[in-house]
Amino acid sequence: MKSYIVLGLGRFGISFARTLMSMGHEVLGVDSDEKLVQHYANDLTHAMVADLTNEDYLAAMDITKFDAAIVAVGSILQVSIMATVILKELDAKYILAKAQNDFHAKVLYKVGADKVVLPENDMGIKAAHSLAMDDFFEMIEVSEDYSIINVTAPASWCNKTLSELALRTKSGLNIVAIKRERNGVTLPTAHTVIKKGDNITVIGSNHDLKRIKYTK
Repeated sequence: MKSYIVLGLGRFGISFARTLMSMGHEVLGVDSDEKLVQHYANDLTHAMVADLTNEDYLAAMDITKFDAAIVAVGSILQVSIMATVILKELDAKYILAKAQNDFHAKVLYKVGADKVVLPENDMGIKAAHSLAMDDFFEMIEVSEDYSIINVTAPASWCNKTLSELALRTKSGLNIVAIKRERNGVTLPTAHTVIKKGDNITVIGSNHDLKRIKYTK
């Protein structure tokens, strides 16, 4: 018998969890929606309400004791990416994540997922739209107006903390992950200093994101 943690109890998550339960394994189901947790509490070994992007909540669950962690919130890109980053930081043994499209899958692999599944592909869901821009590595469309990009940090951002940059206030942008050559992927805080060569994952409106291209 193995032990699993499933983050997100939507249709995919609960189906995955029930299948594991039917195979005789233990499953902890976690979701931010209290009604979902209550509804499926009797179907799982344990179920609890928690913010899937809160590192303290996930750390308190002792992630290393689970044989695998399943990130089943693929339709909410920012949440799935942040949850995957946190699980990696907490030394999860194995991370399986659900992606909405190919570009989402690439980002999840980049931030630490061991395996990514794309169930929507089999249902003919439209693939993500990519936008070719000189300095952008890739762009994932969250909605008609919002996207996530991976981009090299502009020089003017370097040697400043996220608090000093105040990107959310000034530009409507949120940095959700930073990849540094020697340190790998990290989840930034207000005190994180952007360094030259950092690859950053940013979410924001398409209008605001395109400004980064012209930021020196």
